[in-house]
Amino acid sequence: MMMKLQSVYLGELEVDDQQVMTFPKGIPAFENQTKFVFLPVDDQGTFFYMQSVTSPELCLITANPFVFFPDYQFDLGEQEQVLLEIKDQQDIVVLVILNVPEEFQKTTANLMAPLIINHRTRLGLQYVPGQTSYRTKHLIFPPAEKAAPQAAAAREGR
Repeated sequence: MMMKLQSVYLGELEVDDQQVMTFPKGIPAFENQTKFVFLPVDDQGTFFYMQSVTSPELCLITANPFVFFPDYQFDLGEQEQVLLEIKDQQDIVVLVILNVPEEFQKTTANLMAPLIINHRTRLGLQYVPGQTSYRTKHLIFPPAEKAAPQAAAAREGR
C-alpha cells in the first residue's frame, strides 16, 4: 500500500509501506524515531536519504561504506543478530551516516556506528560495537596529495 510522507528536504513523498524500515530502539540521539525509509540519491546506489516517517525535519544522508572503504569490517554481536532476525548474511545491508558540510569534498562517514538493516524483515539498528578502531568522522574523499616542491619547481623549468 502506498503512503504519503512529508519531508522538509525532499517535499511530499509517496512510498510503498514495504519500504519502511523499523529501528526498534531508534538511533542514538533519535531514540523516539523508529520508522525510516531509505531513498536513493542517485542511480549508483551509493548514497541514500534516510527519511523519518514521522518527523519531516529528520532526514539523514547515508552511504554504502564499502564504496569508499573496501576493507571496512566489524563483528556484529549475537544479540544484534537475534534482534534483526538475521538468518542469512545476504539479508544484511550496511550503511553509514554521513556528515555533509557545505564543502562536499569534506564529507565524513561515521564508521564507528554503522546502520545494519535486515532487508528481508525490514528491521534495523545503529550498531555501536564495544571495541573499535573506527571513529565517527572518516573523510570519504581523501585529500589530494600535494605535489612535492621539487616536482613543482621542475615543471616550472627552474
